[in-house]
Amino acid sequence: MNYSIRYSFLILLNALCLLLPFSLFSQPKEEEPKSITIDTNTEIVSDFIWRGYSFTGEGQKRRNGESYQSFTYAPALQPTINIWSPDKKFEWMLFGNFQLTNREDRDSDKRILQTSPGAVGPSYLGEDPRFYDPYNQDPCVQSVQNQITGRDAANPACSGFIPNNGYGPKREPNGNKRADGMFFSMSYHFDPSALGDFSVGIWFYNTFQKTPNSLLLPSTQKPNPVVSGGAANAFNANNPDAQTRLSWHEYFFHWKLPFVRIVKPTISYYTQFSTENGGLMAGKNYLSLSASYTFFEGKFFRIQPQGNIGYTMSNNMVDNRNGIQDITSAISFFFGDFFVKGAHILRPNAYLYDTNNYFGYAGGDPDKASWNRTSEDGKVVDPSRVYGAYNTAILSAIEGVNTGNSLNDSLIKTSLRESYTLQKIPIHLFYVSLGYSKTF
Repeated sequence: MNYSIRYSFLILLNALCLLLPFSLFSQPKEEEPKSITIDTNTEIVSDFIWRGYSFTGEGQKRRNGESYQSFTYAPALQPTINIWSPDKKFEWMLFGNFQLTNREDRDSDKRILQTSPGAVGPSYLGEDPRFYDPYNQDPCVQSVQNQITGRDAANPACSGFIPNNGYGPKREPNGNKRADGMFFSMSYHFDPSALGDFSVGIWFYNTFQKTPNSLLLPSTQKPNPVVSGGAANAFNANNPDAQTRLSWHEYFFHWKLPFVRIVKPTISYYTQFSTENGGLMAGKNYLSLSASYTFFEGKFFRIQPQGNIGYTMSNNMVDNRNGIQDITSAISFFFGDFFVKGAHILRPNAYLYDTNNYFGYAGGDPDKASWNRTSEDGKVVDPSRVYGAYNTAILSAIEGVNTGNSLNDSLIKTSLRESYTLQKIPIHLFYVSLGYSKTF
């Protein structure tokens, strides 16, 4: 072998030795482990509305003695965090609602003499006890008014009227803080298939403070010894211990349909198994069809319309009404991670809401159940026509009608009272929100 051949061979051998560590002995580079994904969303909404229910706005109207309206300003901070497992199959969600205004309780029944929230008492001095205490529940309150007006001496069974001795206006448990709560959800997403994307899960919602936004079964409440409604109605929505429907649990099932995926059509089914409130809402079923589309997806400025049609199969165990519960449409304008949203909710079947199990009895008084005596007219008691000296004087005058014929009197009283106190249930609701979303 000549010199040039030997030299070339040595160069080739050295090159092979240099390459061997990388070709024969090196290991393939391992993939970095996938990490969890966190989606956050923070909104300030004008009202806490969900599935056609105004959980805060309509309660605020009762609190403030105002007529029900399509738009109510009852702002709330609503932060949401979604945590996804690395394989995007498990999802955990935490949602909160924190009311920003009208948080404190207030005197809603405007009775100048009471011994407890919701108790009997006159709305103005000189009111006839048969109108504010028809069941003679609290003779001491009657005695105090008689002393003030100079009609009678003190009732020997009472301590007499002493300032700050328990007689006076009382705050009912109606502050918006009672709608504050936390929502927790767990779900599992199956592998996509030709039939679509499926997920199942369970969620829980519970308020931090119980609130009597609506009156529920007496068995769910603790007795309040002196409340309006008579001795037989010792349970009352003005009872601070009254429980609320704002505590529920549901199983749910989502099916993202395999066609027209551009608008993300999704069928969802929810069934409630809550045992609170005597199980009134247990077995409630809600079926919905939702869709959304994003214009200019991936851009700084985006527009996202979305809609939902919800059908309820038995709104509760007592009323057992079925129908379209809500048709919700919304549009969001995104500016990077910020967005502004407006929504409209149509409640086409007012009879689903025309029930004492939704709006509650007039003034929270079970004895006034007949004030909303029909569920076919789409009307409920107007909160602005129940309390205060002016309203009380008119209602007392109506109750004092006497033509000498008891049957005619009853018909006249009912007609006059309903024409004065009832209002149409708003079938259109609106809300707006301002928010920020971010993914980590």
